[in-house]
Amino acid sequence: MLRKLLFICGVMMLALTANQADAARVSPMIVEVTPIGRQSVARVELIHSGESDFPVEVQMFRGVISEAGELELTPADEDFLVFPAQVIVPARSQQVFRIQYIGEPELSSSDMYYMQIRQIPVDVTGDQNEVQVVVNFNVLVNVIPDGATPEPYVESITPVVRGDVNGIEVRLENRGTRYFTAGSLPWRISGTAEDGSAVDLRLQPEDVAQQIGVGVVAPDRARVFFIPTEKPLVEGSIQASVVR
Repeated sequence: MLRKLLFICGVMMLALTANQADAARVSPMIVEVTPIGRQSVARVELIHSGESDFPVEVQMFRGVISEAGELELTPADEDFLVFPAQVIVPARSQQVFRIQYIGEPELSSSDMYYMQIRQIPVDVTGDQNEVQVVVNFNVLVNVIPDGATPEPYVESITPVVRGDVNGIEVRLENRGTRYFTAGSLPWRISGTAEDGSAVDLRLQPEDVAQQIGVGVVAPDRARVFFIPTEKPLVEGSIQASVVR
């Protein structure tokens, strides 16, 4: 069964009390492993600074991100060994999870998975009137074969208006064999505004990340990103480049 999620990697709030949710975090949120060998193992740490026990379970999913940024997850526990798969993390403590890729060893390009760390709801006694908020952490896991490299390619640029914001939609392809994150790369956008003035935007990675987030683009996939511009640009005059 496919699970559709709108956020790429991070925390998804589903239904832990607010202070419990704030007291838990996971690091790192993106890991890389190789198909075989010692580097096929990754470690992810959950840090729990709350005052009560934090029961969690782990499940692995294969992930596919659409051009619009929607994430489809399908179960892929058979491709990984996970330890522990279930655990109760005591108050004010840490828990290290170990995952090892055991799937297809001969990969032609990187594969994308998500390690989902889910909080298990606890029973609430009848005399308690407490709303629980269950939190999930999605850790992006990329399986990368030796020699894989990304190749960002700007396939099309279209001037658009979203709400009252002028900007462009950039369809960015990955013609390489390794994933890349568009939000961690510098962009340059140039063109002619409708008033005839020249526009030359040089965006640093931190600026791009504020606009598009992480921006994961898998091999042989494309994403459409919206970049705001101060002025409406003339179609056909716009150029955009991404430096990796």
